Amino acid sequence: MSLKESVKQLQKKEHITQEELFSRLACSRSSLMETQTIEAKTAFELAFGSISDCDSCESDNGSKRTKELEKLLPWVRKFPIRALQKTGHIPENVKDADLVRAIFKFLQIGSIAGFEKYYSTTLQSANPQTYAAWIRLGELQVVRKATDFTPDQEAILANLKFLRKNLFFHYQSVRLIASEALKSCGIEYIEVEPFLTAPTPICAFYWRGSRPVIQFPTTKMDDSKYLGALFHAIGHLLQHPKRIVCLQLGMNGNSKTDQNIPEIEAEKFAQDMLLSEAEECELICCGRFSERRCIQHFSGLFHVRPGILVERLQQQGKINRRSPLNDFKIAV
Repeated sequence: MSLKESVKQLQKKEHITQEELFSRLACSRSSLMETQTIEAKTAFELAFGSISDCDSCESDNGSKRTKELEKLLPWVRKFPIRALQKTGHIPENVKDADLVRAIFKFLQIGSIAGFEKYYSTTLQSANPQTYAAWIRLGELQVVRKATDFTPDQEAILANLKFLRKNLFFHYQSVRLIASEALKSCGIEYIEVEPFLTAPTPICAFYWRGSRPVIQFPTTKMDDSKYLGALFHAIGHLLQHPKRIVCLQLGMNGNSKTDQNIPEIEAEKFAQDMLLSEAEECELICCGRFSERRCIQHFSGLFHVRPGILVERLQQQGKINRRSPLNDFKIAV
């Protein structure tokens, strides 16, 4: 089977878009589909498995290729190897070159360039390999769809407005309600346990074929932080036709000054959906926002969770981060 036929079968079976495929392999269309260069064949084999008519090429250059892979071992060892081995995603007790192959196949990348291109959103952090592996575990849970996704903007906005309301009792799961609301709109929502080798991410948003995915860690966070991250991801979905991906790491994980325009736009969307500018001005003009009864009053007036009000006041520097009002924030 030729490389071109292998690519077509992969796309038909897995519903991988050409853009995703070229990114994962860091190859151009011509090198993959037309000239079918040795570099493209090698990248495809590392990411998706061997090509039958390249087996002789492998045997002729096996020693050379093994040495080239072994040079990548220091980079590969930055992945959470033991955790991935315990869960069976990569084999145990393998040689150095085989460990590199296993990581590349797990991530479905053909080179470090492919990693940097496809998982570029993780490069903003000090732990790109760990975060990429966390995202990949989520990708494996999502079934790709052949049909394209068309967002129902009105339905999505209606669900976001519902989620920000102070309607939930303590025994109700905000995450479950959010999951059901998003899935009813065609958005995949998943939760993945984070690795202990890096700080816990807040949220990731990416595309699995033609399907938008919002991924959260299983660890607890307060409702304002959770909803802020969720709304930020939805902001990308609704505002950016180009399939932008994002990884939210929090104040300590990435610099706000380094954010690009799409990130700023998504953040503004989230802020406005959680609490409008008019509502924020009315809250601040009250002047007694450090009192519990003020938060309770405006929570009822705006039909918004009190934790959202406390978080906004803290962002504006109106109340201390260690304020007793933090008990309005509910762990979800």
